[in-house]
Amino acid sequence: MILVPAAVPRTAPVFQRLIDPERRPAVRAALTVETLPPGVLVEQLPCESVESVTVVLAGRLSAGGRILSPGEALHHPPGSSHRLTAVRGAPTAVLTVRPVLSVADIPAQRGGSRALGPVRSARRIAVDTVLLAPGGQHGPYAVAAVDTFLVLLSGADARLVLDDREVPLFPGDLVYLRAGERYVLRAGAGGPVAAVRGRVGAVLGPEQDLEPMQTGQARPHSGGQSD
Repeated sequence: MILVPAAVPRTAPVFQRLIDPERRPAVRAALTVETLPPGVLVEQLPCESVESVTVVLAGRLSAGGRILSPGEALHHPPGSSHRLTAVRGAPTAVLTVRPVLSVADIPAQRGGSRALGPVRSARRIAVDTVLLAPGGQHGPYAVAAVDTFLVLLSGADARLVLDDREVPLFPGDLVYLRAGERYVLRAGAGGPVAAVRGRVGAVLGPEQDLEPMQTGQARPHSGGQSD
């Protein structure tokens, strides 16, 4: 488990690398967070080989012709560029997620021919929101082929259980779990918990091209399950 306390900046402008594959070669994604002043326009350059996902953590963001609120995400297909505008009123914090390609993700060229089009990585990104009622829990989960990250959006009494350890979480904290790590997210009796959950390595068919979309909302979970 990698815990990044207070990963969501409170001031703007701020740019931080939260999960850096160059420093942690075992991870399957690069995660950065950026806080934009109100009204600022940012143009992100395309990444030819993999998709990327922009997740709103605080404030509101205008992107892809839509207004996104905390917990909502925008998927960007490989090779696409996009413009992000922080909606006026308060700073907007966004999380950017990009999978890390391995040699196994790159298709072999046949007969010495050139590769056709951008690489379609099997390491797709799935993002949703987790809403827990007081006393509820999400998990236990352990996925052998998928890395998972959680960002706590709200909840004053949230806890992450990993093996025999229980770690308190606070709004703005980020947790990155490598494939195979078993975890449970619990809400205390003091109030509900809202978090963003992302999975890197989810295998989707090539026909499932990810258009700009709003994240789904995961229902409250009970124990005894695995994802």
